[in-house]
Amino acid sequence: MTQLYSQSYDAPWGYGEEAVTFVPPLVAQGVIENYTFPSSSDVGVQDSWSIVAHNIGSDGRFAAGIVNVAGNPGDMTIIWMGEETIIPPNTYFRINSVNPEPNCKRINVNGGVKFAVAGNYTIKLWALHEGTPNQWIYDDERIVTVNVSGVTPPDWPYTAPPIHLFNHVLLKAGVWEIRKYLREPIIDIDTSLLVGARLDYTVKYTDGSVHEEGAWIDLDDNQILFTALNKGEAKSGVIDLTGKIGKTATFTIKVESGLGNWSEVMYDVWLTLGFSEEPPIPPGPAPFDWWEWLRDNAWWMALGTVGLGAVFLFSTRRPAPPVIIYQAPGKGGK
Repeated sequence: MTQLYSQSYDAPWGYGEEAVTFVPPLVAQGVIENYTFPSSSDVGVQDSWSIVAHNIGSDGRFAAGIVNVAGNPGDMTIIWMGEETIIPPNTYFRINSVNPEPNCKRINVNGGVKFAVAGNYTIKLWALHEGTPNQWIYDDERIVTVNVSGVTPPDWPYTAPPIHLFNHVLLKAGVWEIRKYLREPIIDIDTSLLVGARLDYTVKYTDGSVHEEGAWIDLDDNQILFTALNKGEAKSGVIDLTGKIGKTATFTIKVESGLGNWSEVMYDVWLTLGFSEEPPIPPGPAPFDWWEWLRDNAWWMALGTVGLGAVFLFSTRRPAPPVIIYQAPGKGGK
């Protein structure tokens, strides 16, 4: 097993702190009886966790641990008993008993957790026992995937407040639709001061009638992201947009589903702009464009009008058979 470095706390659990004269090796055995841990979070936001570890062995010291696995995007902060401890990747936080505890003794602990960097984290929850003195061995393990969204501030002379382009938007293409999209234009970008730009995103195929779906993000009608997602799968990442942003920028999210299928994809997208100094006018979303809305929805409005007319004119007639439309192969690949 890869060597992990631990931050540990001794806790007497109310049973005294008498000096330990002898700790028999390999006598306790810990199991995780119950736990809670967040599956999603936002950068810098505190969430709650709890672990119940149970000693099913003989007398010995045992513990509960929370592991920030090697390769995770960044630091995890554990809040316990009013104190915050930063746990870097490839490190774990351990809470152990001071004295040997008998069979059936439980450790019941809870606290808070927050993350410093956006991304997908693999967190391991451990029940451990002490082998030889101060040598800890994990007996039981639970693995939790945590999707952390939000923005990790980059290092620019001036970073404008991040713009939440799409705040956990659920974009759904129904069985009668081939595709669905949503636009968000950003204006007042001072390109004379602009030195950098980036997009932080999290996408998740939440539900649908097909096993795999795609997530798209476009910038000014140019595709900057396409990723395939299995049902229930989430992906996060960062796109460097330095040199690709003009005075205005329109971002579009899309979902495509073959006619007769349906898909629902969640988008959480942030735009961060960096400047050489604070611009006189802060960039931000454009006012709502009614003309664009009418243009985008003209077909549906016309369909609704025709549909009402059809009901009025032909309500006394037998219904016509449904029209079957076949979609040509395209990006959806359905």
